Amino acid sequence: MELEEIYTKLCSLGIPVAYMKFTKPQKLPFLVYYESGTEIQGADTYNLYRRTEITVELYTQKKSPGLERSIEELFRDREISKNADVYLKDENMFMTAFSFDVYQYIKDTEEST
Repeated sequence: MELEEIYTKLCSLGIPVAYMKFTKPQKLPFLVYYESGTEIQGADTYNLYRRTEITVELYTQKKSPGLERSIEELFRDREISKNADVYLKDENMFMTAFSFDVYQYIKDTEEST
């Protein structure tokens, strides 16, 4: 799964979506997603695959279980974790973060040349 596919899935919810940040303030609710870590693993001195953790943050005026379930449903083909809700007092909003892993096979450069 590439970042473009994640973006397309999130856009299907009908609320604003951005990678990492918006350039202008948004009305609630909105989503931000980003790569929050990558690990490259392999064997016998070859890197075989890349595991990238993706984080999706949902920002809302009040708790929105229905919207949270919709996000979970979008990524039901992978294990997804939901972190504790956070109230951002200075912003007067809630943030709920979800995370899941994306695995990508690393092609051998000798095979592709």
